[in-house]
Amino acid sequence: MKRLYCIITSVCISSLLWALQPTCTIPLYPDGAPDSNGYKPEDEYVKEGTKIYKTSIPRIDLYQADKPKATILVCPGGGYTFTSVGNEGVNVAEFFVPRGYNIAVLKYRLPNGHEYIPLEDACRAMEMLRDSIGAWQLPSAQLAVMGFSAGGHLAASLLTKYNSRKSRPDYGILVYPVISMDSTITHKGSCKQLLGQQPTDEQRVRWSTEKQVNADTPPCILVACQDDPTVKIENSIRFYQALTAASVPASLVFVPVGKHGWGFSRQFPQRALIERVILDFLAQFHPSDMLEPEYKNDKRHSDWAQFGKYTQSNMELKEKKTKVTTVFYGNSITNNWYKMRPDFFLSHGFVGRGISGQTSSELLVRFRQDVIGLHPRNVVILCGINDIAQNNGTISVEHIMGNIISMCELAKTNKIRPILCSVLPARSIQWNPFILDAPKQIQTLNQLIQRYAKNNGIKYVDYYSVMADENGGLKTGLSKDNVHPTEQGYQIMESVLLRTLKY
Repeated sequence: MKRLYCIITSVCISSLLWALQPTCTIPLYPDGAPDSNGYKPEDEYVKEGTKIYKTSIPRIDLYQADKPKATILVCPGGGYTFTSVGNEGVNVAEFFVPRGYNIAVLKYRLPNGHEYIPLEDACRAMEMLRDSIGAWQLPSAQLAVMGFSAGGHLAASLLTKYNSRKSRPDYGILVYPVISMDSTITHKGSCKQLLGQQPTDEQRVRWSTEKQVNADTPPCILVACQDDPTVKIENSIRFYQALTAASVPASLVFVPVGKHGWGFSRQFPQRALIERVILDFLAQFHPSDMLEPEYKNDKRHSDWAQFGKYTQSNMELKEKKTKVTTVFYGNSITNNWYKMRPDFFLSHGFVGRGISGQTSSELLVRFRQDVIGLHPRNVVILCGINDIAQNNGTISVEHIMGNIISMCELAKTNKIRPILCSVLPARSIQWNPFILDAPKQIQTLNQLIQRYAKNNGIKYVDYYSVMADENGGLKTGLSKDNVHPTEQGYQIMESVLLRTLKY
């Protein structure tokens, strides 16, 4: 309960102070962080509306663009004492989201002398974002990191000390960053919070990010003000020099005045110039921006609903005059079912027409050719999880149900008996961990499906009741990824289905 309280509190604060609201807030470690920074959830508090102190439960605020070209993980500054989520978080989202960038503001755990903890959170956040690329339909898999002040040190640490290829950013944007722990140029407050009162020489070298640069460090742009009294510009210069020595593409931009901590504040007089140089830097990673507008959306020039996937198979069935008793219609759960248990399908005259990743909208538009065109007696419809996962964007449970109803009406009009299945339990969705209420949405959709089936004389196959655990997920042994059944799971489904069909 304390964990949830912290998350809700941060969202409510943002709601009061900022016009732009996050799409969602997600904890980095739903089951608890692997280690502690010495703070407890109840220690966290907020000053001045936007400065969060003593964070112990890290999370991401996601601000999602309509047609995202990339995602930027943003690390706000605050001297490793607090995170400044206003001008170095929400203001960043307000600028980038309308320009086609998802912004994920990282509320990382403050080190409190535990030097590895902020980087641990940054790596975890980048891995989660990397796993979610497919759910956002990005035209490329590009992920960037952007950091301000001490958050710039965290971003630079991620650029140079990432712990896997998955956590490696594709490029970095560092704004008046703390770079070095060298006592002659470091920001003493950040150094103290990260490494303690008396850091060793070994610690200073380990966390001087300019000393960690190598040829595999991602391209980077650094921006700062010459008159910065807080973080000496030598920090940016040293990192740029290290990048250049390693032959890593880099840009270094100084403006004469502006001091420190301006973030993306509208009051910063040099903001227009800074915005332009950063956007120019980003543009080199998005060649699709150079295309004519009508060619930017790849889906327009592809078989977006995969109408062609079963064209050949359907033709062969018709040529052989094969009688199809039942079409199993759905997504990857249906598709995998046939692959894993072909004897079940062949022995009953069943035909599988599942396509991985498809939503109810895509299933509806190909219903005519992949169901009606085969003239089956029955169609077993199992879908909804990819809608809940937002594979094609946000859709309400009611609209999902509307697509299912339309498929039933098409089936009945063509004298095909529809059979509706419950959505399988799922505690979480691996490819979109930002869906925090999947069990609740699944239960709501199943209630709608069951009610519609009862009111319209349609058989309802209830997989959910026999496969769900107490948390709304699949029982142990029935899935390896919380969504797709194992062979044991499919055996249970077959038993439930055949038992239902007999009545």
